[in-house]
Amino acid sequence: MSFSPIHAQRARISDVWTPAQLDQLDALIAACALVAHADGWVTPDERGRMLERMRGLPVLAVFGVDEVLEAFEALDQRFERDPASAQVEAESAIRRLRGRDAAGRDLVQAACAVAVADGGLDAEERDVLLRICDVLALNPIQFDLITAAGRR
Repeated sequence: MSFSPIHAQRARISDVWTPAQLDQLDALIAACALVAHADGWVTPDERGRMLERMRGLPVLAVFGVDEVLEAFEALDQRFERDPASAQVEAESAIRRLRGRDAAGRDLVQAACAVAVADGGLDAEERDVLLRICDVLALNPIQFDLITAAGRR
């Protein structure tokens, strides 16, 4: 799967990043885009706050912030052109991390940080985060998305 211009250059970077790291990059970008589009659109102000929040994510240090932001913008444009197809593709990218619990937890934590970038976590964003947990077979309780008694 290729969300970004980065992957058009796989040959150039294959000696820098492993295939597992590239899968993690795709999944991170996919999760952030899913959260950003949870309510169906991303306002310019929300995009700016979200991109600033993404810049501060420790997991991005491996990949390089500029490359990640460029890739996010490419996927964001895909969501605007064909939301259903972009969502399927995004979930497929996330699914590649299933069974890699540490990478999956990092992904969900990053997605949670992006979700609150607009000042809070709304119901649509929570639903997306719960879906990401489900795709990764991770317990949403560990991310405070639900309580032991059920959904918040």
